[in-house]
Amino acid sequence: MRTFFVLGVFLLLAACAQDRIAKPEPLMSEEQLINFHIDLALINAAIGYNETHYVPLDSLYKFHGIDSLTFVKNNTYYASKSKQYTRIFETVESRLKAMEERDTLGLPQRLIDNKL
Repeated sequence: MRTFFVLGVFLLLAACAQDRIAKPEPLMSEEQLINFHIDLALINAAIGYNETHYVPLDSLYKFHGIDSLTFVKNNTYYASKSKQYTRIFETVESRLKAMEERDTLGLPQRLIDNKL
């Protein structure tokens, strides 16, 4: 019984140490993936605000020099590494919050809210 337990623990540790998903080719850097997700969030926010300002995702892929398959493979690869993926989205969130705090006119947020 003890042998099976030790063997099970060993197999579990060996399985966790291996990459389950192979590195995609080309591999996007974390910074590239962060920038892509920021742009994607901004496009989705613009569509939610005013549907006449629709931007097709093909233009986003072209802007970043990738195609949809490259993005999906890279996103899946980074998603398989939970700590790294969490760090990516924490960075995305912090950069989006920093963008939200400043606007292009330099007005304080409370003045903008009062005009709406």
